[in-house]
Amino acid sequence: MIYIHPRAEPFYFSGSNTAILFIHGFTASPSEIYQLAQLLHQGIGITASGILLPGHGSHPSLLNITDWQDWYSSVEKECEYLLANYDKVFVVGLSLGGLLSLYLGANMPDIKGVVAINPPIRLRYGLLELIAPLAGWVKPYFKKPRENQLALKRLGRFAYDYIPVKAFRSMMKLRNKTLQVLDNIEAPLLLIQSQADESVNPAGIHLIKQKVPGKAQLVEIREAQHVVTMGKDVPEIAGLIIDFIRINI
Repeated sequence: MIYIHPRAEPFYFSGSNTAILFIHGFTASPSEIYQLAQLLHQGIGITASGILLPGHGSHPSLLNITDWQDWYSSVEKECEYLLANYDKVFVVGLSLGGLLSLYLGANMPDIKGVVAINPPIRLRYGLLELIAPLAGWVKPYFKKPRENQLALKRLGRFAYDYIPVKAFRSMMKLRNKTLQVLDNIEAPLLLIQSQADESVNPAGIHLIKQKVPGKAQLVEIREAQHVVTMGKDVPEIAGLIIDFIRINI
């Protein structure tokens, strides 16, 4: 049996017949979207499901033996469950979860709306993307910068302290595949991008905006960092999503 850290457990808030699937980021866990889901559940009474992606919530070695197909399969399975049991289903994803939300929206037309927060289209640490195909054979993990991790841990987030290189390469494959299917998204789309994002290059969000046909709303949060779903910016993010849901419900 795989050990799951107590802070990394999935969550489920039972509510109305409108449900939101929440998807966390790469190397992280549902803990980083818990506060946002809680505010939405309390604010408008939605049902909220926050799943734990395969390979996450335990040890980085487990993430290196999964790939984007494993992550997407778990998201797809939960979305199918919600679609079968609730009248309206939205999906909200942070970072890797944002990519998965977009890919899900391109493949499951019954979703009522997609929210992608800081999806990794372009990265701040572009060097890792360049050397990852070779680096994984020599060094399977890269240490993350310490300063941001400590602050987020104090807020209750569980995430790995290392980036598993093989899994990182798979996330980049998902990025490429997502860009290829963006024009299949028919549901309304809300894009949220932190302008002070220390992981994702904010310019990448405009590539999505250009590729998605029809109405795609883009909101840029000036001073927010990558994990904008924790801390002082959460009420603003929750408000944006509540407005988005009310318009598209």
